[in-house]
Amino acid sequence: MARSRRPYHLTPAEESVMNVFWDSKKALSQAQVIGKAEEDGNLNWKKQTIFSLINSLLDKGLIQMEGSVRSGKTYARTFAATMSRPEYYAKMVAHTLNDKEIVVFKRTLRLETKKVDGIEDTPEAIMQ
Repeated sequence: MARSRRPYHLTPAEESVMNVFWDSKKALSQAQVIGKAEEDGNLNWKKQTIFSLINSLLDKGLIQMEGSVRSGKTYARTFAATMSRPEYYAKMVAHTLNDKEIVVFKRTLRLETKKVDGIEDTPEAIMQ
């Protein structure tokens, strides 16, 4: 599928970087993203590719530049997610599924949510 038809598609490396941003309470520099990914054991990409990953996420509108921080003798740009993880997944589903599929998705999500909450319900009851 063409990239323009899947605006919310993330590669595994991009998703790893987004998880760092989603888990952070503040804007992060490229070096901080690498540090957090290493800390969490989620560095599944080469450190040198962080520039490309950040630019790709900027192009997709998933992160934005927030400002800058002192990094050694220079300043480094900081970035933050433009939406939360749940907002991202909602938009991904909305842009991937057609109207009929979204109805089924909502029913299934309601059923799965009830299972997680410990409420047993039949699919027939959920559909009503």
